[in-house]
Amino acid sequence: AKLGGIAPNRAGWVGPFAAKLTTSTEMIRHRTVTEAVHQVQVPIYGTPETVTPKICLQILHTGRYAYHPFAVSASSTQSPISPFPARALTKREISQTVQDFVHTAVLAKEAG
Repeated sequence: AKLGGIAPNRAGWVGPFAAKLTTSTEMIRHRTVTEAVHQVQVPIYGTPETVTPKICLQILHTGRYAYHPFAVSASSTQSPISPFPARALTKREISQTVQDFVHTAVLAKEAG
């Protein structure tokens, strides 16, 4: 993603159609990238040795900094950089968001 991370759900997007990892289809697209990266051998400076690179995916929920009208946060606030106020999450939505992070982490692991 251009702006720093992969959202665990649509409410956590940076903006409309920003990167997210919530479905098997999206995981397969990420796998295309990880497989290409893992095919490369990276030289270790000063030695003849090489290593296979690793990839770290940042799961990012933008909260009140989301740049879309579906922004959610721990409280009903508006960030100084977004024209959209965030809606406060319910306890149930907070639990679901935690599960969304877990689901995205599992998909990321499957992607390689």
